[in-house]
Amino acid sequence: MYSVEEVEFLKEHVGYMKLTTIAKKLNRPLESVSIKLKRLGLGDTRSQAGMITIGELAKILDVDRKTVENWVLRHGLRCLKQITRQSKSFYFINPTDFWVWAEYNKEKISFYKIEKNVLAPEPEWVDQERIKKRDRVVNYRTWTTGEKKNLLELKNKGYTFVEIGKILGRSASSVGKQYNRMMVN
Repeated sequence: MYSVEEVEFLKEHVGYMKLTTIAKKLNRPLESVSIKLKRLGLGDTRSQAGMITIGELAKILDVDRKTVENWVLRHGLRCLKQITRQSKSFYFINPTDFWVWAEYNKEKISFYKIEKNVLAPEPEWVDQERIKKRDRVVNYRTWTTGEKKNLLELKNKGYTFVEIGKILGRSASSVGKQYNRMMVN
């Protein structure tokens, strides 16, 4: 039987301490602590905290998880490292923190891909962004061999990336990047 103090200790430290450490501090077997957490409904620490993992956010946003990791490491998206189970650690993001960050980093996100209210509480401005972004969507197309050949010919004739883009139906940025990739190889 767990005392009230032990249960409170579990509630306070699950997700912030390894289960092995909690078990040692409570002088209880690891299996006993694990079972007690499940009985208390604390088996899923992230649902307790109301947070999502980097992987879950990536799936919601339809981006690679490395993209979200990059936002955390290089672009200031706040996250919290929590340890669950015995030794596995997760990086959790509070949806409110995400929305605050997203408001200042709108150019990084395709809002039209985010299902409405999947990340509650969703700010009012997100609907406007969904509409704006959907109207500007340009899907990536792989460069064909013929397009690459045309690009080189047009560039050799002195055309600019903007002009080549209009001829090939591509953005100047896409043309420039493809040209640079071809020149490196």
